[in-house]
Amino acid sequence: MASAVAPVAVSPLIKFCRYTALFSGILYGHFRYKSLSKKEVIIQEEENKIRAIRDARIKQETDAAVAAEMAVLGKEFGVTK
Repeated sequence: MASAVAPVAVSPLIKFCRYTALFSGILYGHFRYKSLSKKEVIIQEEENKIRAIRDARIKQETDAAVAAEMAVLGKEFGVTK
């Protein structure tokens, strides 16, 4: 069996650089998230307006299609209003 190799001491400079990079990445991610979330709120409001308009149009088209289909079925089965 191979024996385990003893760990090598890591230079304090390397440790400092690693933790600095880690901390910098965390800070960058935090500030980036804040800026993107502000933009996303604006985008979401616009999409909600568009979605409401689209849903109203689809509902209107669906209601018209259902009414037309019911009129056709009424004629086929001899149902009058």
